[in-house]
Amino acid sequence: MISIVATVAIAVLSGPPIHTLKQSAVLDANAPTVSLTFGMVVAVSGDRIAATGPDPSRTGGSVGQIATFQLQPTGEWTCFREMQSVDQVRTGDMILGRMAMSGEVLLVSDERRDGRSSTVVAFESASTSSGWKQVGRLDPPLTVTEPAFGMAVATDGVIAAVSTVDMRVLGEKPRTVQVSPKVFLFKRGPEGWSGIGFLQRDESQKPTFFGASLAMTPGQLVIGCPKAVPAAPHQQLVVGGEAVVVVYRQNQEGMWTIDGELRPPADRLDHIGFGSTIAADDSTIAVRMSMVTAPTARVLVYRRGATGWVYDGELTPLIDVTPGAGWGYSLAVADGRVVVGDSTALNGDQPPGYVGVFARASNGSWGESMRLQPSVKVMAARWGVALRADGRRVVVARPQSERDGIVPGGALLFMLPPVDQVPVPSAAGSAPATLTPLTAPATK
Repeated sequence: MISIVATVAIAVLSGPPIHTLKQSAVLDANAPTVSLTFGMVVAVSGDRIAATGPDPSRTGGSVGQIATFQLQPTGEWTCFREMQSVDQVRTGDMILGRMAMSGEVLLVSDERRDGRSSTVVAFESASTSSGWKQVGRLDPPLTVTEPAFGMAVATDGVIAAVSTVDMRVLGEKPRTVQVSPKVFLFKRGPEGWSGIGFLQRDESQKPTFFGASLAMTPGQLVIGCPKAVPAAPHQQLVVGGEAVVVVYRQNQEGMWTIDGELRPPADRLDHIGFGSTIAADDSTIAVRMSMVTAPTARVLVYRRGATGWVYDGELTPLIDVTPGAGWGYSLAVADGRVVVGDSTALNGDQPPGYVGVFARASNGSWGESMRLQPSVKVMAARWGVALRADGRRVVVARPQSERDGIVPGGALLFMLPPVDQVPVPSAAGSAPATLTPLTAPATK
């Protein structure tokens, strides 16, 4: 069920005026959805958008629903007739908690809860009623057990990166903690996906959460390694080495070498969750950092200059919005701009939730340039919980909620105007940019 809305308005706020952008399309699944959180997981690549939700398998077999939308020559988005499921799922697995899409490729998680290795399921676009065909699985080596395999997944359509860091905080099951986790790399070829190696930091650095977040563009892989991640009440807080975000680039020989190591400013070292969420393109990286033990989070921006990666400023919304504990929980880089989501942000008497777009002004500072606002119902305290971007297209999750009359759920699409058409206002409290280079190993 697709409806089209195209509106750009100017909102009058208590602070400086800011552009408010309404969705250009409402993308609803075309059939009833089973997952209670359908719409919590979204992806976009080119002219395709996918929406799904985590689904526990009670019987095994073919499980889950992925709604896929295709842009037509008329400019309308249409949903494929059927929703894609995941075949050969085992009883007790949790599928579709994570999804990555690039070009003809779709990867989704299949998480085991019995202590054995999890897996990632691969799809390719096809002329089917769902738009996809399941073509195989990406698995860790048989010689190791990786229960958290697929907790983060990224792909550029040819190379895939799969994390093994356990980010689960719910339930009574203890977290799987590794001294030096790996990020496995796979390559897509004529015969399907095959493992080509892994990236790993030296054990002496205590990189306990290396791979907590991933971002990939062709030839570049960004890996977040926070010092700690949130723990459930029954879990012990595990603290590793220093918090760092590592940037890798692929050289002409196909080898992945370190292009930079991003660290928080010296006055923010108490934000041990630096790197828990990241988003990147070839020249811009946005990094969420939280205090982990307190409901405080910030978003920093780094850019690639002539001498390497440098810290470029902090993202602060205009004065009418109060960021919450979820500030930057969802991030995307869209056409050089950074999109920040926070389902806990407060904005006057409106329901909690926020999605804002930040741009770099001519003086080098980052400021909020526009705000994404839905004109249809969104589940309370879920606006901004998940988002993805490709070019100027931004897709924001719209989870289903019978209580709020949102059935069956899906996503909202926003089309950002060209960056030069939206001036950047002077955001109150925005941190100025700095050009002080960070210490980074030279590219080999």
